[in-house]
Amino acid sequence: MNLTQLYILDAVAGSESLLQAAIKLHKTQPALSMALKKLEQECGFTIVDRSHYRLQFTEAGRRFYQQAQQLLHQSAQLKSLAQHLSRGAEASLALAFDEAVDLAPFLPAIRQAQHQFPHTELLLSCDYRLQALEKLKNQQVDLAISPWYPVFISLGDFESVAIGSFDVLCVASPEFLQQLTEPLTHQTQLAELPQLVANSEALDFDSGKLLPLQSARRVKVNNSLCMKQALLAHLGWGMVARHQVATELATGALVQLKPKEFPKFIQGEVHLVRHKDQLLGPVAKAIWQQLTAS
Repeated sequence: MNLTQLYILDAVAGSESLLQAAIKLHKTQPALSMALKKLEQECGFTIVDRSHYRLQFTEAGRRFYQQAQQLLHQSAQLKSLAQHLSRGAEASLALAFDEAVDLAPFLPAIRQAQHQFPHTELLLSCDYRLQALEKLKNQQVDLAISPWYPVFISLGDFESVAIGSFDVLCVASPEFLQQLTEPLTHQTQLAELPQLVANSEALDFDSGKLLPLQSARRVKVNNSLCMKQALLAHLGWGMVARHQVATELATGALVQLKPKEFPKFIQGEVHLVRHKDQLLGPVAKAIWQQLTAS
């Protein structure tokens, strides 16, 4: 038995068929089938029930896979540790920020790490509606700063610490509201008007489901700048982070909507997030410690 066989088993667990698992591993289906049979022969019991349309573990196979997952997790950590030990401080560090987060309170910690590790290249990205967490899940970045909802715990890939909060408001332009026949008092009136929503399904999760109201008429946008421009062009109403529209609210270009039975704003926690299988190098660890301490 070896790790390669366990990686095959892991691919089978996340696939509907041997063909799908083979494609993931860049192998042929016959080769994958033979490797799986060899593993079963070495173990002395059937791991996968092949009598159904979708691959399923036998009871013994399920228990075996649960233990195998721990070994794969330890293997991933060991590989990550070897990479960091071989090069010392990271040559580059990638951080992803969700656009709903006001970054101003967190940038001083990053600047401090920049002074402490001047030769580490910082790769910063601002991403829309959970895409920062999507990048972290795929281990494309080292750290993410993002709004956090309890449902994310079920994903199992993340370790996070609360470091702040965010507010999301319901807003529209005064010109857009002129199409109402009477003053806005109930959320049912909003449900009849076009709504600007995020065109993002990061984490295989429709972020629009987190909103308290869904209109039947939608205009999808792919980033916060597009959202603001569409709001100012009177294309619809939408939910945006407070810091993104502070100037427009102050000038009256946009107004906050407060119908009855509708929250004045949605408030939540901002978390600093890491991937559980990805050990932090010296620079990432310095940023983590600075942000969580403050």
